[in-house]
This record gives sequence, C-alpha cells and structure tokens, in this order.
Amino acid sequence: MTTKTLFSAIALAVSTLTSAMAADVSMPYKAAPAAPAFSWTGCYVGGNGGGGRGVNEQQPIVGQAFTANHNSGWLAGVQGGCDYQVGSLVVGLEGQFDWADMKDTATTLIPGGGVGFLLTTQLDRVATATGRIGYAFDRVLFYAKGGAAFAHFNHQMTQTDFAALSVDFKGSRDVTGFVVGAGLEYALLPNLSLKAEYNYFDFGTNGYTLNCSGNPGCAGTPFFPASVRQNMQTVMLGVNWRFKHGCRPARRAILIFVPKASAARRVRRAAADSRRSFDAVVPAPP
Repeated sequence: MTTKTLFSAIALAVSTLTSAMAADVSMPYKAAPAAPAFSWTGCYVGGNGGGGRGVNEQQPIVGQAFTANHNSGWLAGVQGGCDYQVGSLVVGLEGQFDWADMKDTATTLIPGGGVGFLLTTQLDRVATATGRIGYAFDRVLFYAKGGAAFAHFNHQMTQTDFAALSVDFKGSRDVTGFVVGAGLEYALLPNLSLKAEYNYFDFGTNGYTLNCSGNPGCAGTPFFPASVRQNMQTVMLGVNWRFKHGCRPARRAILIFVPKASAARRVRRAAADSRRSFDAVVPAPP
C-alpha cells in the first residue's frame, strides 16, 4: 500500500465521520418569551357605588337626652389616584368624592308629657384623601388605606305633640375626621381593574346650630347650639381605568441547544461506514 493510498483512506474516514456529526448538531432556537407580569405602577380614575350605615349620638340639650340616629343609605361617586410598585409592594395616593343619601329619624319622648322630639340626621356628601399600601399577587392586589375624611351633615329637630303642634329647627355642618379601610382590587384587563372596599369613618364630636325654620310659632325662639358624635361604615364596589399599560417587559429570550437523541447512534454508523471505506481502499495483506 502506498503512502498516497493510506492518506486518501484516512481523509475519507475523517470526512465521513465529521459530516455525520455535523448533521447531528441541533440548530439553536429562541425559547418562547415569559408571560409579562402585571404592574400596578401608574395613575387611574374611576367610579364607585355602595352603601353605608352611621351612628349619630346627639348630645343632651338643656339636660334632655336624645335617642341616637342610625342613618343608612347609598353612596356613589368618583375617585382617582396613582400607584407605584416595587417588587410585590404597592404604595399610592387616592382622592375620592361621593354623593350620598344616608338618613334616619329617631323619636325621643319627654317623660310625663305628651310632647316629643323627632331628630333627623342626613349625610349628603363625603370626600377622602388617603394613602394606601398593598401587596400584589400579579393581577390581584390586597391593600389597606387611611387618611383624612370630610363630610356634610344636615340636622333637623322637630318638637311635636304628635297632633297639632310641630316646630322645626334645622342646622347643617361640614365636619372633618379620619378614615381607615381595606380592599381587594383585580386587574380584569391591562387598563381596567375592579375593586371591593370597606371603610370606617370617625368624625368625633361636632357642634352645630339649630335655627327655627319657617314656623311663626318659633320666630322669637333664640338659636341654640347642639353637638353630635358621629361615625359610619361603608362598603363599596368600584372600577378604575388605568392610563398606563399594566404589564412589565418580558424577560429576554434564552437560546437553547437541544441535542438529538440519535447522536450516538449516528456516530457509530458513520464510524462503521468509514471502516468499510478504508477496507475497500486498503486491501488486506496476502
């Protein structure tokens, strides 16, 4: 066997083996991008509606105690705010205004007489300025809130003998207090979320003035001060429209090389073909 023949056989074997291995190397492919996580960062506006119940404890007037009002009714309004998310922690500020009709009339009878008082309390509007802090599970946000509360109450006291005599005294007052609450918000769409919320309001004890109203019988009656202790609870449902798309960028795609299961088998087959090629080129010695 000549040297040229030997080198030709070796080159043929190496070429066959290399081709088989190259054909077996998988091409890289781009993995599917991870689903983007929802982000609560951004500002929003929305609307809300619900109901509430309050307690209005009228303080005694000239030694006369009164039955407390437990006013109840509806609330509806608008809200707006901004949130910022760091990891799973969400912090934000929110302002809310609601029109309301929460009203109750309580009757107080004067012992030993046929005269009594009808005391009516009505909440007609309420506003809040709060901060909130929450924990997000992707599109679900649990949060607590707290801050300042502002409300307007109307008061009416009617002195009556429950027959012919009826004298009205009216007053109103803007009050301030605090609110604390908690809620759950769910991102239904990237820009649309729904929420359910509970709030407790405390306005402390507030004074107001009762004035004779439209009755000649009390024209000479001086105005007199009164005071009432007030708190209430509300439950609301709301919807928010968010101005920023609520998704974080997805992570970078990763290039993955997946070897084929038949790699070893093809290498063995190529080696066998190479041996046969070598035997064909280099004859066996006599």
